[in-house]
Amino acid sequence: MKIVYAPWRMDYLAKDKSKDECVFCDDSACYEDKYVLFKGRYSYVKLNTFPYNCGHLLVIPSTHTKELNGLSSETGLEIMQLLSVSCDILKKVYHCDAINVGLNIGKAAGAGIERHLHFHIIPRWEGDVSFYTVCSELRVVSEILDDTYNKLIGDFKKIEL
Repeated sequence: MKIVYAPWRMDYLAKDKSKDECVFCDDSACYEDKYVLFKGRYSYVKLNTFPYNCGHLLVIPSTHTKELNGLSSETGLEIMQLLSVSCDILKKVYHCDAINVGLNIGKAAGAGIERHLHFHIIPRWEGDVSFYTVCSELRVVSEILDDTYNKLIGDFKKIEL
């Protein structure tokens, strides 16, 4: 039996799920969450609390919508700017070989939170986690969230849109 410790998941497991609130619309998600890196006028950037790789970011519109056509042009522009600057920061801080930027629309597409559109930015390195995932159904995240946050927050505080 393989044992993988992921103590940060306890917050999710212990959360009261009887309320039908959107995790991205909840005030604590964008205003009190300690992993929020940047708050724009129409969207925000935060660490993915359940990352695929260290440095995994989410760009989330403040508007609650599950479709791209539910975003205003101002929101869409700000999101594209944040995706671009976030990629630049990840390249600078992590010296990654590549970056995946993605969006899943609908459950069948893999959307874990399908009710609220959000974009993933995942830094990648040659031979990073693919081998483990394919051969042993295991994912390795080599850094705790607090360390990731501390590495990135300085550059995100400098953003001017």
